[in-house]
Amino acid sequence: MNLEKKGYHRGVIGVETAIILISAVLVAAALLAVVFNAGFATIQKTKSFIIAGVIESRSVV
Repeated sequence: MNLEKKGYHRGVIGVETAIILISAVLVAAALLAVVFNAGFATIQKTKSFIIAGVIESRSVV
């Protein structure tokens, strides 16, 4: 009987560890998505500033 309890307890700990690991991976993926979106937004702003600068330099010349 004691061995059965021990094996059951190890199984429960394994399930809890798996749940924590999966939740950590999901949180990391969400944070990565936020960082990528911020990076893409910065790239778009930079692109618009470069285009505006090129247009301005053409109008001066």
